[in-house]
Amino acid sequence: MEKSELSKAWSIDPRERIKALSELASGSVSISHGIPIKRYYRSGVELERMAKVYEDENNLEKAFFLYMKYTTLFVECLPKHPDYKSPQTSNERKVVRSKLKTIFDRAEFIKNNLTITYAGQHKKWIMEEQIRKAEAEQKRLEEEARIEAEAVAAKRAEMERRETELALELEQIEKQLEETRTIAVKASEKPVVVPPPMQRQATYPSLPVETPAKQSNTSSFNEAFNMRSPATPLAAPSLSLPSAPSAPSAHIQIISDTGPFPTVDRSTKPAAPQIDRSTKPATLAASDMFAEMMTQDSQRAVIIPSSLPDKFLSVCLDNTQKNVETCGILAAKLTANNFTITHVILPKQRGTPDSCQTLAEEELFEYQDKLDLITVGWIHTHPTQSAFLSSVDLHTHCSYQLMLREAIAIVCAPKHNSTGIFSLTDPHGLDSVSRCTKTGFHPHPTIPPLFEDCKHVKMDSSLTAQVIDLR
Repeated sequence: MEKSELSKAWSIDPRERIKALSELASGSVSISHGIPIKRYYRSGVELERMAKVYEDENNLEKAFFLYMKYTTLFVECLPKHPDYKSPQTSNERKVVRSKLKTIFDRAEFIKNNLTITYAGQHKKWIMEEQIRKAEAEQKRLEEEARIEAEAVAAKRAEMERRETELALELEQIEKQLEETRTIAVKASEKPVVVPPPMQRQATYPSLPVETPAKQSNTSSFNEAFNMRSPATPLAAPSLSLPSAPSAPSAHIQIISDTGPFPTVDRSTKPAAPQIDRSTKPATLAASDMFAEMMTQDSQRAVIIPSSLPDKFLSVCLDNTQKNVETCGILAAKLTANNFTITHVILPKQRGTPDSCQTLAEEELFEYQDKLDLITVGWIHTHPTQSAFLSSVDLHTHCSYQLMLREAIAIVCAPKHNSTGIFSLTDPHGLDSVSRCTKTGFHPHPTIPPLFEDCKHVKMDSSLTAQVIDLR
């Protein structure tokens, strides 16, 4: 898992992680009454074998998972199989009963080790979380300080801008006042032109010939006219000068840049979001995590030597020429979470042009057990047909894939010079075929498809596989 996934796992309480892993293992086991019970007993052998491999590789989670599957299969599920009490399986029941205590002990031992490991991881996560929170708080404070500094700088720049504008405004006012004073001075120095007194032309009414007495009246009028007071100069006209523009009516305050500076109201800034882990139960979070882990496990690669199909066909040549199918078991070693096919084992069998049935499987299992080999599927020929899975092949392969999700079916079609590597689609194909109770050749719906080309297979030309013919 990546670091983020590890951190998510480590944050969960150790007991919840153990509980979730146990429940996931138990929930992954189911049985089908249509599959022979001996297949399940054989599956138990290989579950134990794989668990030991994981234990040796110190992959304790997967080892514990498989041991729990083993106990669930044989304690809870298999007793429900209709053939569980069959006399033919009495020996297998005894073997399983003798092993169950050992499996329980191994599972408990690994559980204790996992608990210690999980506790250490959880403690480390708590310490790292405290450091992370301290760093986050430090970053928050630094961010607040940065915002406050930017606010102060912005305020100072605003004050400087306002002071500059005010200085320009005052300068403009001073310039206008100076111009007004200049106009006034020039106006006062300009000589005043006084118009001359109005020369009034005396007009007289036509008079009759006056008597001496009336002539004296005229003489008195002229005398009075000539004796009037001298004319006085007219007052200089008053000039209406333009008034100087008044200062801005608003009160202008000069703000000093020495302070006080505005402060940031930290109460308005939302606190850093906190993760509310109470919104999702720890058990559910742990279950999700382990479900993801097992989903990744289902993608374990099956590595096939490139020469394997040709080697198998060379051993089957006699049957192929007779138009008889031949089948073999694909046996592998589990290493570093990958299956590498090392053997193709041909058990005793009975074949027809379109089918093949294995016989004496005990001899096959004995050989596998000597070498600790794990069954990862099967291989068979289609002497005259193309490479595909027939309805009988689908049911045959279903039992393999129910035991091991990575199980594959290799179909060699020498007449068409083709080889196909298939598996049932999961979940549709696997569920559909496992529920089907028909036998022999019969039609199945093809949409959606029931099988597909394998995506988890890797061909390796540097490897070789042995072909063991037990026929």
